[in-house]
Amino acid sequence: MHEVNLSKPDKVLFPSGDGGNAITKADLFEYAGRIAERMVPLIGDRPAVLQRFPDGIDGDGWYQKHTPKHFPDWIPTVELPKRGGGTVRHPVIDSADALQYVVNQGTISVHVLGGSVSRPDVPTELLIDLDPSIDDPLQVVEAATAVRELLDELDVVAFVKTTGSRGLHIHVPLRGDAGFDAVGALGHHLGALLARRHPDLLTVEFSKADRGDRLFVDTLRNAPAQHAVAPYTLRPLPGAPVAVPLHWEEVGSAWTPDATPLRSLFRRLGSLGSDPWEDIDAHRIEASAIAERLTDAGDSSVP
Repeated sequence: MHEVNLSKPDKVLFPSGDGGNAITKADLFEYAGRIAERMVPLIGDRPAVLQRFPDGIDGDGWYQKHTPKHFPDWIPTVELPKRGGGTVRHPVIDSADALQYVVNQGTISVHVLGGSVSRPDVPTELLIDLDPSIDDPLQVVEAATAVRELLDELDVVAFVKTTGSRGLHIHVPLRGDAGFDAVGALGHHLGALLARRHPDLLTVEFSKADRGDRLFVDTLRNAPAQHAVAPYTLRPLPGAPVAVPLHWEEVGSAWTPDATPLRSLFRRLGSLGSDPWEDIDAHRIEASAIAERLTDAGDSSVP
């Protein structure tokens, strides 16, 4: 245990709006302490990127990849190569104390890289980001259903979370038999097959001009140095939405992107029968096995 002293507890980080009260630094500090038992086991071995807003979400914010010199030495770090040369030393949020410390430094969102601290070049998961072009939650639900149907066909167990913004993230936990090139290629093939099966709903076109109203199946985060919002982290948006793991049964017609703001998160967690991601490690699968099954499902482009 390490002592973390909260400074400026009354500083407003999320202004009041939509009938809600302002959310202060003390509120986020308390949240970090309470959510750590769920959040830290999911991110405690992953290099992190901090999205910091010291003056609140209405002020300037930035992504902090390199660990500042003033961070205490009890927060672990991992040094990774940087594109273009050099290295970057990422923090590792491996405890409730570390989570509260970075909150006290003005961190709103914690992002994590795809690899682990011990094997940074080997993805721990395949991530499918459902990125809508229009504000239509039912389209996102329909897209998530299409992804799950394909993964069920491949006998692959996936886990879903809201991004805290408009879309959903679908996570396939991997056993660690393949590097980023292979996992990135696998993600591309999954996305392409989904777009072929659902051409009016889904697209893998990177250019927004080419997407129209279709939802972008984004698998580009399955690459070195790419990062994604961590489970249970807050997003720097009005209302303090949370990127929260869901049961698949919750991804239905009643789902909306703002369904779980900070103010109601613990009430929701208390009403659940179980942790939606409690058995994620039990369902890890080799990327090569998914590739073989994908070929059998009709994607002849898979090597």
